[in-house]
Amino acid sequence: MLGPLVWLPPVRGVRLHQLSYGPEPGYPFGRRGLAIASAWDQLRTGAAAGMLLLDADVAVDPWDFAAMLAAVDREPDAVHTAPIRVWPASTTRGAWTWGHWAGQPSQDPCADPEYFSLSFTYLPERLVASCVKAGLRKWTFPIVDSRISEQARAARIPARVVDQAAPKHLHY
Repeated sequence: MLGPLVWLPPVRGVRLHQLSYGPEPGYPFGRRGLAIASAWDQLRTGAAAGMLLLDADVAVDPWDFAAMLAAVDREPDAVHTAPIRVWPASTTRGAWTWGHWAGQPSQDPCADPEYFSLSFTYLPERLVASCVKAGLRKWTFPIVDSRISEQARAARIPARVVDQAAPKHLHY
């Protein structure tokens, strides 16, 4: 469903939409890939350059939005992900980890991530189209984030960390 369910800051030249899906009958497993692909079906008709995803359990402020949009404006064909601490309630590691990493999730800084969560992340049009072609509609939690990351690497789409943004994961 697209609609103004929560306040979204006005951004000049950007159409912001909110997609609400859930709760799913098989939570935490669900139709995340289908939801993203279906939203893209609607957005791409307006020649969207990509999608900025913000999970419902993540809080951002206007400065986070500004930092993300500036990064996208500088390099619109790259993935841009904000550094976010994913808390133990959402991992099997018993400790927080960064939502982006190379190798294995960790608490170590990572400037050149191989994987990224979709917590507060921009996906360029070429990547979304590639994911749709690769079966995004059938991808479910918990593989959606990793499959999108793998598609980005396969297509040689760089992933950048937007260090100027500081979103907060609320699922503690």
